[in-house]
This record gives sequence, C-alpha cells and structure tokens, in this order.
Amino acid sequence: MSFEKDPSFCIPLWINGTSFHPEDSPTYDVTTPPSQSVTWKACAATPSTINEAIQSASQAFTSWSKTSISHRISIFSKAADILATKGDEIHYYFEKEISGTEAWSSFNLNFCVGSLRSIGDILESTLRPEVIEGKDGMRGVIARVPHGVVGAVSTWNAPLILGLRAVLTPIAAGNTVVMLAAPLAPMTHYFIGRMLHAAGLPAGVLNVLPAPPAPKDAAEVVETLLKHHRIRCLNFTGSTTVGRKVHEVAGRYGKPVIMELGGKCVALALKNAEMDKLAQELVVGAYLNSGQICMSTEIALIPTSLVPTLIEKLISTIPKILPHPRLPIITCPSKQKVLRLITSAVQKGAILHTASPDYQGYPFTFLSQLSQDTNSSLPPLFLTKVTQEMDIYNTESFGPVFCIIEYEDDNIDHAIKMANDLEVGLSVSIFSANEDEAMNVAAEIDSGAVHINHMTVYDNPAFPHGGVKASGFGRFGGKWGIEEFTYIKTITAVI
Repeated sequence: MSFEKDPSFCIPLWINGTSFHPEDSPTYDVTTPPSQSVTWKACAATPSTINEAIQSASQAFTSWSKTSISHRISIFSKAADILATKGDEIHYYFEKEISGTEAWSSFNLNFCVGSLRSIGDILESTLRPEVIEGKDGMRGVIARVPHGVVGAVSTWNAPLILGLRAVLTPIAAGNTVVMLAAPLAPMTHYFIGRMLHAAGLPAGVLNVLPAPPAPKDAAEVVETLLKHHRIRCLNFTGSTTVGRKVHEVAGRYGKPVIMELGGKCVALALKNAEMDKLAQELVVGAYLNSGQICMSTEIALIPTSLVPTLIEKLISTIPKILPHPRLPIITCPSKQKVLRLITSAVQKGAILHTASPDYQGYPFTFLSQLSQDTNSSLPPLFLTKVTQEMDIYNTESFGPVFCIIEYEDDNIDHAIKMANDLEVGLSVSIFSANEDEAMNVAAEIDSGAVHINHMTVYDNPAFPHGGVKASGFGRFGGKWGIEEFTYIKTITAVI
C-alpha cells in the first residue's frame, strides 16, 4: 500500500480490487480546511461506474457469502494488524481532508483496530442458526442470511470510523458492498478499500467510489445505486435532511435502509451535578472535532441556580482544554451557516459567550469580523437566554457552539419534556451526583443512547448505536449491527 502525498494525485475508483480511473470520468478538487487550499483531486462516481461496481460486487457475492466465518475473521484480524501500523498515514489524510487533529485521527484509528479485532467475538454466535420445535410435528431452522449486495453511503467527519462501520459489518455478515465515499474525505475511504484488500479481502467484495460533490449529481448516483435490482439494502450516515431524501428514493424502489442521521444532542444537568465535571464534559462534548460530530452536545439544560457558576467554569475551562483560539470548520458555507444561526439568535435576545481574547463584548462586531475572515474557522462559542423561537434551538449547527437553556431547579419534568420535544433523539447526557436519580431520568428520555455523567459523544463497537425519531432507525454495532445486514430465513421439515 502506497502512502499518497503527491498533491497532483487523483483519487481513483476502487472496483473489483483495482484502482480505476475512466478517461471520461469527472474529477473534483479536495481541499484542506481552514485555508481551503487544494490538496488533491478525486474521480467522481457516475451512473455507469456505479453499475460496474454493482456487477463486480454481485459476482463476488456468490463465493464470499459461502466463505467460512473463521476465514472472514482472519482477514479482519490481518486488517487490524495493517491498520495499527498506519498512524502517520491516517493522520496525514485527516489533516489534509478535514483538518483533523492527531488526537482525533488516533482515536479513529484505535477505535477501528478494536472494531476489526472484536467483530469475531460475536460473529459466529449471531449468525448461528436456531432450531425450534413446533407443536404440529414440524421442526424449524431459523437462519440469518446475508442480503446480497449492500449499498453504503458514509460521511466525512469521522471518516475512518464511519467509513469502516459502513462496510465492515455487512461484509462480516457475508454481504458484498458498493460504498459511496464522502466527497470531503475520499482519500480516507479509498484507504479502507485498499487496506482490506491488502488483508486478503477478495476482489469485488468491497468497491469504493467517491460520491460527486454536487447535490444533483450525488442524488443521481444514489438513485442509480438504489434502483439496481442487485442492491438489496442500504446503510446511510449523514444529515436528517439528506437522509429523508435518500429514504424517499429507497421507498420508491422497496429497499430497506439503516440510517444514522442528525442529532441536536442534549446534556441535562440535575441540581446536584458536580460542576467541574459538568463544565469539562460540556467543553469536550461540544467542541471535539469543532463540534462536527452527530453526537456533539448542542443543548445544555441547566437548573437556573447553576447557570452563573457554570458560565464562569466554562470560560476558564475552554482555554485549558482547547489552547488554540480557533477551531477549523470543514467548509466556508458550513462556517457561515453556524454564524447565521448565532447572529439570528443574538438578534432575538440570546447572549453570546466565548473565551476568545478577540471578543470585546460587542457581539455583532465580533460575529461580523468572524464572517469576513476568509478562513473557515471559529472560536468555541456558547449562548445563554436561548428560546424555542430561535432557529438555533431546533437546528443542528454542526459547529463549535452550544446553547444553555435554563429550567427551574425542581422542575425536572419540564427539562425532560424539553429534551423529548426535540425532533431528534440520538444521544443524551445526564449529570447527577445520584446515579439512581439519573437512571430514573434516563428511563424517561426518548433517545437512542443516554450516558450518565459522560459527554454525549460516545460510541463502542460492542454496543448498539443509532437514533430514534428524526435521528434515524436501525442500529450499527455489536450483534445488533450484524443482524441489520441479514434477513431471517425459516426452513421447516417434518419431525
């Protein structure tokens, strides 16, 4: 596997175990935030190359679906060994594609090494057929069977974790995959294809094609993927807005989908919360990877009596954890979206807070200066006095800002209602010195995950991961993820 550093390199399609760059294929620039300088180019998928990749995956499915579980596990173990040695390469790709820190790339790498090593712990037991004795003289064998060719659409913000997640579980279950790589992080996703192939994954089992960056072109290739009769299901990770469009197309062609969509994740503090712990978890949960994580903390529901102290602790904690005054945002339009949400909220009465030394207490001047800066970066920000009438209350910012919303100290039912009234439900944190009390509150929360005294950003390959309401459906992770990529076949015989 070569380590690609050449800025003139054009990321090719990965089809049938080889790099492929059709002469007539469109290309696009891949840029590095926050300067948005061109890093390399990528070859974009087209309907014709999507069909070619599906054909490759379909041909590979016959033999791969019959491959022994022990052999699959050996490939994943070899891939883990390869990946564990690629820290410098992964960090380089993260730095160039998403301006990811070394800590963020290392976390992604270690998580994925663990995923590759641990999937064998549950694969055989999850796929083992179950025998049921009927009461009518019949015996049933209940088997879990791979679907066939699975489509995968991944995203850019944790490109190694989310890219590998999109393909590892379906492949482990015996499927083959055609993946549309994120247009903002195509090199990292191309790396996944090459890594698994180097570990022994047969040609055609995984095909990786960079999605085109233009929405119209991306919509065309996704529909091409979904309407093909060989594609049996799709997994998608991305925004709620785009996910709904993908789901609509999938429904048109009768294809099941597994979706992890957006989050407007909530940290809910009880009046006995430990304040230093709360401030630290809010800072990391809101600003890790510049707040560009689906599980990022975007709302903090705080008892009124705790708010003044919490503001002071946040202002002192931010520079300790985040010494750099600016955090990179993936694109300039993304930065401007965050600023529009904040500016609109301040115009309606919200109060802006930041530890930035550039802030002199004049929010509109400060926000205007940030907007005029051509770099796509922002300082860590938070707001108080936010109300439901403000767009930022319900809209996922996907940037380094969160909102403190007060509730009366003893009215925990109101805080629970505010959390549950949000359209989304991916991850919620509860902070309390009383774990039993926190567990009781957790039972009332509508969310795919609830974490006690821990930030909203948390995942573990052994646990199910996914959302409810507008945050998606289906689960990645653990035995639940494997089950999503199989169907149940009942075989009966006379006893």
